[in-house]
Amino acid sequence: QFLKIKSCNKTKYNSILCFPDVKKSCSVIGSLAGRVVLPCHFSIMPPAPSSLTHELLRIKWTKLEGEGEKVVLVAQGGVVKVGQEYRNRVSVASHPLSIGDASLMIVKLRASDAGLYRCEVMHGMEDTQDTVSLNVTGVVFHYRARTSRYTLDFPGAVDACRAAGASIASPEQLMAAFEDGLDQCDAGWLADQSVRYPITLPRSGCLGDLMSRPGVRTYGIRDPTEKYDVYCFVDKLHGEVFYPPSLSDKLTLQQAREECEKHDAVLASPGQLVRYPITVPRPQCGGGLLGVRTLYKYENQTGYPDPTDKHGPYRTTKVGIF
Repeated sequence: QFLKIKSCNKTKYNSILCFPDVKKSCSVIGSLAGRVVLPCHFSIMPPAPSSLTHELLRIKWTKLEGEGEKVVLVAQGGVVKVGQEYRNRVSVASHPLSIGDASLMIVKLRASDAGLYRCEVMHGMEDTQDTVSLNVTGVVFHYRARTSRYTLDFPGAVDACRAAGASIASPEQLMAAFEDGLDQCDAGWLADQSVRYPITLPRSGCLGDLMSRPGVRTYGIRDPTEKYDVYCFVDKLHGEVFYPPSLSDKLTLQQAREECEKHDAVLASPGQLVRYPITVPRPQCGGGLLGVRTLYKYENQTGYPDPTDKHGPYRTTKVGIF
């Protein structure tokens, strides 16, 4: 018997024990909190006789991380074992041998799910493998009006996210962001008209309905006239955000706009900048924490800087900006 795996971006079969070139591996894109299927199709030549049962087939999915790997799912003979981080989020076909399909479905996508995955199919003494690259788009961010905390009713929250180049986040998107570490002690509107906030480190004043347990706190569905902050979601970025490396001086708001125009660009919106957070923690950049930092006027995190204050500009190319 001869086991072959079919690469998702090729029409031919790779022979057994071959490692496909990672650069040519299949690429799949999914949105935060959504679902994707990582394809892995195989064939057995000649076809397996009916005497060979499904128990002989073993499917193993791993995520490749640096020099190591993380087990995502292992399935054999109807028994499925799933890695801790993927519990209740991944699955394969019930009878993969009969359909030649070992594809992996991932639901409730997290940003941390992005990376390179390997599919291994073993049948008797034969085995083969292929790789699939997963990219997860979308970021959730907290937003409040420039005046003060908790000033947005539900319609105002929807408009605020839209003005920031984003849309109001769903409960599922906020949960996915929480699972990746989002911690924000500010109640905010979500798309289903509920008010919630994510807490990874429970502390006084931020306990909510979960008390000392980490999780997304909820006030339930609220009257649309009540006022809170809002959680926004931005998915695919149109254009490119950049900070000019040659710029050494700080600029006022108007000077920043004029500087951007010199580069055929416009000032980036919060929804565009959130795609480019602090990825290397430094004490002078938000206390050594990762994420996008907002510079408020007052210590209670209200008010925006005066337009005459001087700061550096983040720009975005005009391509695709509306």
